[in-house]
Amino acid sequence: MTNSERPTNPQVQRTQKLMLDAARGLLADHGPEGVTHLRVAGAAGVARATVYRHWPDRAAILLDLLRTSADLDLAPPPPDSSITERVVIVLRTFAKALNGDGGRTLAAMIGLSEWDDDVFAALGRMATFGPMFLRSVLSDAVEQGLLDARADPALLADRLIGPLYFRRLLYHEDIENVYVDRLVEATIGPHLVD
Repeated sequence: MTNSERPTNPQVQRTQKLMLDAARGLLADHGPEGVTHLRVAGAAGVARATVYRHWPDRAAILLDLLRTSADLDLAPPPPDSSITERVVIVLRTFAKALNGDGGRTLAAMIGLSEWDDDVFAALGRMATFGPMFLRSVLSDAVEQGLLDARADPALLADRLIGPLYFRRLLYHEDIENVYVDRLVEATIGPHLVD
C-alpha cells in the first residue's frame, strides 16, 4: 500500500494502525517469518479477512512494516539545487531511515530473503521506491547536462546506496551526514560537468 493509497476514514486508519502495531510486535518477537495474516489478525483482534483487505499478501505486510519503520519520506529535492545537493538530500533520507528501526527491520528481512519468497518479494518492491528514486534523480541530471552523458545512473545509484547498507547492516554503525557528503563527492564528483 503506497502513501497515496492510505485510508482516509478515521476508523479504517485506526484499524490499520492496530494491525501494523501487531505486525511490528510479531516482527520484533518472531522475526519476519512470524508475520502472517493469521497471526496479525489474532494479535490485533480483527478478522483475517480484514488483514487481507489491507494487504493482499504477506510481502505487502512486510513492505508496509519496512516503509513505516524506515520512515522513508522521499520528496523531490529542490530543482534549483545542484546535483550534488540533490543526491545528498536523497542519501541523507536513506541514512536516517537505516539508522533507525528501518535498519533493524531491513537487516532481519535481508537475512531471511534467501529462504522466504514473501520477504524476497517485499525487498524487491522496496527497491522500486528507494533506489529507483535515486536513479531518477541521477537520470534527470544526465539529461539536464549536469552529469557527464556517459555516466550510468543505475551504476552510480548502486555505488551510492551500497556503502550505506554495508556500513549500517554489516558494521552496525550509524551513517553520519559527513560520511554521506564525502561519499557523494567521491562518487558524483568525477562525473560533474563544469
